[in-house]
Amino acid sequence: MDVEETLAELVESNFLKCSSCCHDYQNPRLLPCLHSLCAECIQKLPHQISSQSENQESKENIPNGKVLEQFACPICLSSIFLPDGGESAFQSNAFLLDLCKLYKYKHDSGRHCDYCQYAGKTVDAVSLCLNCHDDMCGNCQEAHQKTKITRTHQVVPYEQVKNGLYDHDIRQNQKLKCEEHEDSYLTSFCTDCEMLLCPECQTSAHVSHNIVDFENALPKYSKQIKGLISSIKTRLPSIQNYCEFLEKYSENLDQTKEQLLADTQTQAESLHRMIDECKDKLQQEIKESCEAEMNQAKDKLKNLQIASTSLHNNAHFLNQLMAHGKPEEVLVMHREITSRLTQLIKMQLDGLTSKLRIGFIPGANTEQNVQTLLGKLSNDMIPVGKSESNQLAGSELRITSVLPNVKSTPEFLLSFDSEGTDESRDIWPTGMAITKKDNVVIVDRDNKKIKVFDSVGKLLKEFTGQNDNKIGIPFDVTVLENDTIALTDYEKENVKVFTQDGNHLLTISGFFKHPRGITTNSKGEILVVDCRQQRITVHDPKNGNLIKTIDGLDKKGNRILVDPYYITTTHEDNILVTDTAAPNIKVFNMEGRLIAEYGTYGVKEQQILQPFGICVDDYGYIFVADNQNHRIHLLNPDGKLNKFLLTKSNSIWHPMAVNISKKGFFLVSEALGKVRLYKYL
Repeated sequence: MDVEETLAELVESNFLKCSSCCHDYQNPRLLPCLHSLCAECIQKLPHQISSQSENQESKENIPNGKVLEQFACPICLSSIFLPDGGESAFQSNAFLLDLCKLYKYKHDSGRHCDYCQYAGKTVDAVSLCLNCHDDMCGNCQEAHQKTKITRTHQVVPYEQVKNGLYDHDIRQNQKLKCEEHEDSYLTSFCTDCEMLLCPECQTSAHVSHNIVDFENALPKYSKQIKGLISSIKTRLPSIQNYCEFLEKYSENLDQTKEQLLADTQTQAESLHRMIDECKDKLQQEIKESCEAEMNQAKDKLKNLQIASTSLHNNAHFLNQLMAHGKPEEVLVMHREITSRLTQLIKMQLDGLTSKLRIGFIPGANTEQNVQTLLGKLSNDMIPVGKSESNQLAGSELRITSVLPNVKSTPEFLLSFDSEGTDESRDIWPTGMAITKKDNVVIVDRDNKKIKVFDSVGKLLKEFTGQNDNKIGIPFDVTVLENDTIALTDYEKENVKVFTQDGNHLLTISGFFKHPRGITTNSKGEILVVDCRQQRITVHDPKNGNLIKTIDGLDKKGNRILVDPYYITTTHEDNILVTDTAAPNIKVFNMEGRLIAEYGTYGVKEQQILQPFGICVDDYGYIFVADNQNHRIHLLNPDGKLNKFLLTKSNSIWHPMAVNISKKGFFLVSEALGKVRLYKYL
């Protein structure tokens, strides 16, 4: 709060300057925000027209009527609604008005006698009556002091007024006039109506009200106002501290901006330099390869041209010899001629044994790849007061490598029916995994089988387990690091591990109520999602021991897995789970913290009716089977929709499990057993 000033200091300060026109107040009006402006300045401010429905939050300042006129206070920018009577309807600031009068008493030059002006004369005033507030010349002052009515008035010389000797006396004698009865001064206060009254007001509407003088009315309101001022004073330090925080925050933001601009510029220049260096290297290689081949071709050409000239000369000589030579001339050279001709006949052309085949295969010059190389902003908001440490570090989904272009329409390679032998029910291929030899392992839930096919769909093996290890109702399958097969069995509430020949190796039990999806992470650990317990468990692949339990929590610590189906992991070991409850794709880090979500319920983009299988390829692309919408969602590694890879128009029908072959092809199983293979890159 400002240091309290003396009355003289206050009058001489900018306290009496209007913040809009920067001049002394003229008819100052008090705004609802407690700032004051000249009435004329209010009129000159830009005004806006709005409707009452648009301003429900400020109804206390809104006059009746639907069309409202408002302006912004130039000091605090508060929206102020203009009353029906315009700017003159705002409360007059009597305090400022009286202080301005005091200022004028002290500074106006050439003040004239009020009484002489009535007689049509202009005479300089030398004194001021503090009771009448009239300016007087010397003669009129004497008359004023001799008149019976005014002889007791306090008349003071202007020289002393200008020196400030009578500031408090002038303030003591300043009175407010009644707006209703212009010739009367306000002398009392009605506590019932909480308004100031003149003597005439007391005899009319307030005759039966509690009327007190100002001195008796003031304590109640003075106490109330001082209490509010005290509250404001207690708030000021925190506001000041926050202002300092915002200033520091703005300064830090500016420094961050400059640093980030410099970093992005440096990164861009580095990429430009590396691209130019790579370009120069490629172009040098092109020049060297082509020029070496060209030189070799020129050498061959030169030798062959010499040989051709020699042959022409030989042929010409021999033709002339045979045509015009005598027998003894031919015979004497026949050995040399025969040897040379035999040599020429047997001569092999010294040509090229191979041709240079050179070309340029452009890289994937997509905007996404450029952004990956240049870098990406981590741009989010964190609660004020929360530590910023590790906010930019790592487990969130992100693109970490250059992405190859995805075909606009994937190339269909083949399909096969995942039929086994002696099957009594329709095929329901809920799970699919790929072995190291690119064999396809299918879980047939309804026939309670595991089927192994080669890469073109030939059945290699099927098994159901035996005795205590017999498969109940399997759901999903994954291939472990040693190329064995692990499957979930929700009837038996366990996970079973078999060789590809069907030999039982291990049963993991005691941790599950309804296990569904199963996968492995980069360490080879087994991850299982349980839909009844709404959690993920991590197990040692060697003995099935529980390593950890991941409940899957949101940022508030609430468990958000509702009806999870399938599970997979990224190269960073983030965990992706499909869930029938939106958002349909939930992504957790290995600590179980929710880091990303995708998909709502529906048929539009980024909506899923029933999410089934999910997988991730070597580049980080995410594939999601949208069973009821008959389509495959292709997501970028950062979890954003790239496109629909396959839809019903591609003959996809109720996709279930998805996976990527060792050759990088996309596989999808469909209800009733069809497996389709596509080349998508």
